[in-house]
Amino acid sequence: MFFEKLYNKNKDHLFSFIRRSVQDESTALDLLQDTFLNFFKHYSGKELPDEQVSRMILFRISRNLMINHGKSYYQKNVALVGEETSSLFGSKGQGPENQVLDEMEAQNLVKIISELLSTLPEEQKTAIELRYSQGCKLEEIASVLDLSVSGVSRLLERAEKQLLQEGKKRGIQPSSFLKS
Repeated sequence: MFFEKLYNKNKDHLFSFIRRSVQDESTALDLLQDTFLNFFKHYSGKELPDEQVSRMILFRISRNLMINHGKSYYQKNVALVGEETSSLFGSKGQGPENQVLDEMEAQNLVKIISELLSTLPEEQKTAIELRYSQGCKLEEIASVLDLSVSGVSRLLERAEKQLLQEGKKRGIQPSSFLKS
């Protein structure tokens, strides 16, 4: 029963986390399934950690699977914001022209963020994703990345600084995207 509850509670967040990184729904579903299978295999017949610890273990497993997947296919394109971005922007009007413009803005934002994130090392990308896209606390990110809380804080600061510098080079201000 615990496994079913754990799966139902975390599958959407994990899928979103994986989907943004691999940008392919089929692959994301495979990695999601592998995440839970690895967890279940490891803990079958063993004492299970509590829900919060289990969640962090699941994120760590999925992160490792994504890294392995990326290495095996040489995929380096990572997006912070997925296809659902368009629903985050209020419509400027009811007309179809404005809906098309909203969609174009959303696609442009996804492209900009993806380009900026591609300049970051994998660990910084993961930290940014967990903090700003998944809304994880520093303690949760520390557990996933196997770092101290202060280490995560410094990692995020370096990543944000690098995003700001890269954004300035390209004439954009990433700080507007980093507000939680």
